[in-house]
Amino acid sequence: MSSLLRRRTARALLWSVLAAPPLRARVPIQRTGPLPTLRPQQPLTLLLWNVQFAAGRDQIFFYDGGSAVHVAPDVVVRSLDRIGEVLRELDADLVLLQEVDRSSDRTGRIDQLAALLQRAPYPLHLSAPYHRSPYIPFPAHQHLGRMDMHLAVLSRVQLQEAIRHQLPALHEPWLRRQFNLRRALLELRLPRQRAGPLAVLETHLSAFSRGDGTLPRQVAALVRHLCRLDREAVPWVLGGDFNALPPGDDPARLGAAAGLYPEIVSPISVLFDRWRPAISASAHRSDPQRWRTWLPPGEPLAERALDHAFTSDGLEVLEVEVLHRFDDISDHLPIRLVVRIP
Repeated sequence: MSSLLRRRTARALLWSVLAAPPLRARVPIQRTGPLPTLRPQQPLTLLLWNVQFAAGRDQIFFYDGGSAVHVAPDVVVRSLDRIGEVLRELDADLVLLQEVDRSSDRTGRIDQLAALLQRAPYPLHLSAPYHRSPYIPFPAHQHLGRMDMHLAVLSRVQLQEAIRHQLPALHEPWLRRQFNLRRALLELRLPRQRAGPLAVLETHLSAFSRGDGTLPRQVAALVRHLCRLDREAVPWVLGGDFNALPPGDDPARLGAAAGLYPEIVSPISVLFDRWRPAISASAHRSDPQRWRTWLPPGEPLAERALDHAFTSDGLEVLEVEVLHRFDDISDHLPIRLVVRIP
């Protein structure tokens, strides 16, 4: 290891230890003008989407068994153009995005949130990091370098606060944990006219935990938050990339990839059983291809339903759709969801 690399790694390690995210932290909300407050019984349209750091679909990355680490800036710009087109076309009230790079080395130091706001001007935005380091010295063949990946929100309705909640981490050696993802739950509070707030929650749970107990611990943390909201009589919507198959989907059909989902019972079964999934377990069983959201590298059809949404008992799901026509942009398909508080 060169002396420059040793210095970079040491500085990054010190920063990681000293700047470890707190268990709970307010997230600044950026507004460019006044926004409307939700009216009684007003439908709210949400778009949930893991945009895979605007990397496109032409490379196989190291975490999927390939060798790609960095993405050429022109590829990132083309992907951002396509994502912007989708955002303008759908014009959702609230956009919840996962894997948004903000000036990461692997994507040409482009602030993807700022770039998306240029392409689809929303009057309110915010983001919360869940993979951040000044320098990541792996994989060995090409280092990730500077990393700053966020959960991001774009909104056309008023938000009164945003809170980042830290989730349990993977079971792995201490040194690796300092450079790895620190998964989070992002909680938004939307004021409503003549009523209490609506909570909207976004998350991206751990991949590649291989049955080490991380996903059940993260889901247990989600359950605690949802139970708290229920006790407070706050209606809520939860969505994002859960990296878990729906109940009843047998991982054995995936062949070698079945090892990624070794749990006998899906870790998110408790969410399906206790609250209202936007897409029910029976819908997943009866028409699985309609609801699958993850696309294998180089394949045209989605193979797994990893992205999900749930609501409290006080909400109606008016519409839900996995948008298969946008299969050329990310390794995840977006979900459009319309809810209403009756």
